[in-house]
Amino acid sequence: MRESIKELVERYRQGAIGTGDTSDPKKANKHAADLHACYKVLRESEEGCESIMSLMTDPEPSVRCCAAAHSLQWKPGVARRVLEALRDSRGPFSFDAEMTIQEYDKGRLTFDY
Repeated sequence: MRESIKELVERYRQGAIGTGDTSDPKKANKHAADLHACYKVLRESEEGCESIMSLMTDPEPSVRCCAAAHSLQWKPGVARRVLEALRDSRGPFSFDAEMTIQEYDKGRLTFDY
């Protein structure tokens, strides 16, 4: 049975939160893989893309960072502003946001793996 968009979005969100587990890199990598798997399914539909974009306002910085990175292809202006705010906060995920912007500007950001 296929997961609903709502279920995939929740798994995406939990995966994004889990990527911040700096105490256990193996767990963080597992969460990153699950996040990416959800992204690959969600990006295939307009509803899925909109769901990812809606996470750019999530209270968790890890979720905003992942959603904004993925949303650069659909809403680059909005996504960039979210990433810049995270970068400038010098809080959690500021470095990730900075590197995402840098790779995007150089044309090297891809999620096709």
